[in-house]
Amino acid sequence: MAITTQRLIVGFYPNVNKEEREEIHYNMGATLVQEIKELNAHVVSVPLENVDQYLAQYATNAKIRYVEIDRIAHATGLCRIIPNDPSFDLQWGLEKINAPEAWCRAVITPANINIAILDTGIDQDHPDLVARIARNVNFTTSPTVDDLFGHGTHVAGIAGAITNNLVNGAGTSFNSGNLWNLKVLGDDGFGLFSWIAAGIVDATNAGAHVINMSLGGADGSIMLEDAVNFAWNNGVVIVASAGNDNTNVPEFPAAYVNVISVAATDEDDQKASFSNFGDGVDVAAPGVGIYSTCPNHTNSIGCMNFGPLNGTSMASPFVAGLAALIRATFPLLSNQIIRQAIESSTDEVPGSGVLYQFGRINAEAAMIASETVL
Repeated sequence: MAITTQRLIVGFYPNVNKEEREEIHYNMGATLVQEIKELNAHVVSVPLENVDQYLAQYATNAKIRYVEIDRIAHATGLCRIIPNDPSFDLQWGLEKINAPEAWCRAVITPANINIAILDTGIDQDHPDLVARIARNVNFTTSPTVDDLFGHGTHVAGIAGAITNNLVNGAGTSFNSGNLWNLKVLGDDGFGLFSWIAAGIVDATNAGAHVINMSLGGADGSIMLEDAVNFAWNNGVVIVASAGNDNTNVPEFPAAYVNVISVAATDEDDQKASFSNFGDGVDVAAPGVGIYSTCPNHTNSIGCMNFGPLNGTSMASPFVAGLAALIRATFPLLSNQIIRQAIESSTDEVPGSGVLYQFGRINAEAAMIASETVL
């Protein structure tokens, strides 16, 4: 159930009597939840969407000493959720970004968060994906929505493989995200910017919460940027790979302002040798030797069932999966706030602030940052 209210703590000056305190709450439309007489404090409940307004109004009242959000505390000690997926121990990237700790703070049951994977397709009967595939649309000239190239299936698994099901590995979003297969790259791994733009618009109109694009090209496109802005203005978190040319030359759509651009790092938090970098790159995520789902049929890249690949293409869906996890747990947060939570909570690694604007993502810290907004 979506959270619609927020608790505030209101501290009064000692000379303010009971009737005056209750009248203030009544006039503001707040609901008294608890009174702690010894501290001259009330706990009230207010609509989540108007929290800032309530904080401002309480703060300007001369009878009130302070007002603050009733923050969330957690039991001290390490909390980790380790899924039973047999190949989880190979997924060093999930450990690196503290996904097991983040899952302790998150909604990890199916939450109808829609992750649109704009790629080469997704294997239609892979046992670790099929139950999460909720939509298939083909924008290419390929005769099938299936993944004959192999790339899209691997990307989809990093973001949203079925988790804790005794099959293969885990997905960053655990089980909180549906996978939408929007095939915008053909069976040779190439696609037109117009296909990608159409996919972005379609995903947005259909209600996607997160769009992942592990793809890119040079020079950009006005149509593609318009599509990105359309999605962003409609509340979608947009994530894309920074590119694999070891250059600071921008790649699109990653370089657009309303896209989270993702570079790749290795197990030692060093920039991957192939990863793009520079002013247009926002964050880093694991992208070397990343194990994920692969098609269970012959494909161009030769990865079958479950295996490792390298690339910023692998780094991007870690961020997309994290965005979905945050949205599932805090459904009223805007795309702007979710992006801010992800970027402001990164770990400082070699190259932070130089090779990428921020650091390498930390899923647990991003969940904590999202909590503090409420």
